[in-house]
Amino acid sequence: MRLDIDSLRAFLMVLELGGVTRAAHKLNLTQSAVSHKLTRLEERIGRPILLKGSHGFVPTSDGRSLLSYAERLIALHDEAAAHFRSSELAGEVRLGATEDAACEWLATVLGRFRRLHPRVSLGIRVAQSLVLEQWLRTGEVDLAMMQVFVHDKRPGDLELWREDLIWVQSTDHPLTLGTSIPFVSFDVNCFYRRAAQDALRAAGRSLDIVLECPSCDGVIAGARHGLGVAVIGRRHLGPGLMEIEGGLPAFPQICHIARSGKRLARDLESTLMEAVSEEMIGEPQDRGT
Repeated sequence: MRLDIDSLRAFLMVLELGGVTRAAHKLNLTQSAVSHKLTRLEERIGRPILLKGSHGFVPTSDGRSLLSYAERLIALHDEAAAHFRSSELAGEVRLGATEDAACEWLATVLGRFRRLHPRVSLGIRVAQSLVLEQWLRTGEVDLAMMQVFVHDKRPGDLELWREDLIWVQSTDHPLTLGTSIPFVSFDVNCFYRRAAQDALRAAGRSLDIVLECPSCDGVIAGARHGLGVAVIGRRHLGPGLMEIEGGLPAFPQICHIARSGKRLARDLESTLMEAVSEEMIGEPQDRGT
């Protein structure tokens, strides 16, 4: 029995996207080509691996077993191919990222990138978006993964994902909000704090900073226990918090981007940007400041 990588990749993509048509588009193949690969895979295994459900294809019990092997085989294949294609890449990259970006999936991307390109020196610094923007401008980082409002995105930016900013407060300890709004903030360089101040100023209101905390968990805890209101990305809305609907100004949508300082060698920058785009575009919504 021989299991070819292309057929396994088609199998994985059909399950991930829920249909042959979407998988074919993603793989740049015809629909019939994807169907043929699936049929050939089932013939070689000698057992059915997919069933058509009400919401797309689902794996059979044998398909679930195959799925685990397919993920590992494809990952090893792609890593080996990339190693021999790009292992001569060399240089130094200074990367800045927000707390939201510098989490598990970025660590996965950069860990794989380091293994594939051992001659590339990679350093990462975590900070608020406004600080990252300054570092990028002064040359302290070569590439920054940060937040901007959608209307501030530049042509060369790589958009990773978008989300809504919302005002939140404690479910158990709701506040009566007047002209001065008690506010839980990251710090003076907080992108959300700056946006909230600008929006309130236009309405003749202001912020009263009651807590500054460098972490997202700390800001959420402060708001949840009734210290003040906060501004967070909608996906962080969890138990103990409720969205404040009405009475406070709405924000434009924000997007998380990778922005280059145009100081890296072209081949090094393009390879790193490709690695980031393959793994992180749309990430928080697909898997889940």
